[in-house]
Amino acid sequence: MRGRRPITTLWASLLALALPGASICAAQSPATTLFDHDMSPAAGASATVTIGRTVARTEDAFVPLRLFADRDLLRRSSNAGYRLAKLTLFDGPQENWLRVANHEIFGHGGRLRELFSGRIAYALPAPPPYGRGGGATAFGFGRDPTVEEVLAVTVGGMEANRMMARILTQDALTAGRWHYRDSLRYVYAEVDTIHYILGTSDNGEEAGNDVGDFLLVYNDAAAPVGEKTLTARTLRRRVLAGFANPMLAYSFYSTFVSYVWRGHADAPTPMLHLGATRYLPLARFQLTPFGTEWVIDNAFVRNGRYLDASIRAGHTIGARTWGVGVEATRLAEWNRWTFDGDVNLWRQPEWGGDVSATAHRRVRDLNRIHQALSLVVQGGYKTNGFLAGERIHQGGTLRIGVSLTK
Repeated sequence: MRGRRPITTLWASLLALALPGASICAAQSPATTLFDHDMSPAAGASATVTIGRTVARTEDAFVPLRLFADRDLLRRSSNAGYRLAKLTLFDGPQENWLRVANHEIFGHGGRLRELFSGRIAYALPAPPPYGRGGGATAFGFGRDPTVEEVLAVTVGGMEANRMMARILTQDALTAGRWHYRDSLRYVYAEVDTIHYILGTSDNGEEAGNDVGDFLLVYNDAAAPVGEKTLTARTLRRRVLAGFANPMLAYSFYSTFVSYVWRGHADAPTPMLHLGATRYLPLARFQLTPFGTEWVIDNAFVRNGRYLDASIRAGHTIGARTWGVGVEATRLAEWNRWTFDGDVNLWRQPEWGGDVSATAHRRVRDLNRIHQALSLVVQGGYKTNGFLAGERIHQGGTLRIGVSLTK
């Protein structure tokens, strides 16, 4: 998390550019951007998705998907080679950089802005093959932090990318399809934790490695109470649960089969059918401010409504943890307002919970681009405890934003 130079001004400029152009990416999925006081992992991830979609659709408007008509195998293969080069030299580096930017600015940075008042600076070099890639956040706490606060900052980058993956999953499953750049962005976001943990050595890491720092802080806090040491090997074994996720397979199919070989801009996201309801289970492993946690998401889609029922089980110092949550869209409609909601309950090991609602109001039809502009207001309240994307300490939340949809 160490860095050399701030780029907050650059990111703010990109965000400002993204909003007017969000209609480009709304052709496939909603483009919703939320803002809150600290630009938390949840709000920041929504901005990153909107920026990524804007850049991708702008590129698609000027860069063709094929150079020739696919009349024979030679021309089809040439087009596939062209798309593979485009993926390697343009699409992949952009999504990789956005992953790092979201990780640093809205992950580590979001938690630092929420909890502390010290200086924050970022370094985001050009991604491969144009630079060394990677990123760093330099900061000062401004006061003595608690163990939970240090861990919240340490794992915040992976948390922010988990939030980005969650947005992309909900949009893709609700629509039943996703754009190839959404699927590529999903891989970078979802695999952030898996790649980080699998790359952590048993022999320790230099300061600034998120997983290495997590192990040091957690084990230092656990040692006085006789807790068994948590090792990198244990994390590497547990994180394999993250591969029990059909969306990863869909993303590779969308990128390399549907897009590179066939030249299609989008691909399906299949689900199991339970009558008129579609269902898909997804598993993952994550690091949290209290310890480690497994999560199983159960996603249901019916008549354009999305519902996710999550079950969480984990471990903290000296205790087991658990949590349950339900998130649903389009719960009610009233006078041009549409309402979503979610509720969560947990024990980490203290009891806690969260409840929030999101209201969408259609304010204008943009007929020239066949889109609708909506105002989005999200509010809620939570107790002390960890819920991905949300504030750590007890209090209310308020986010305001805009959405462009069909």
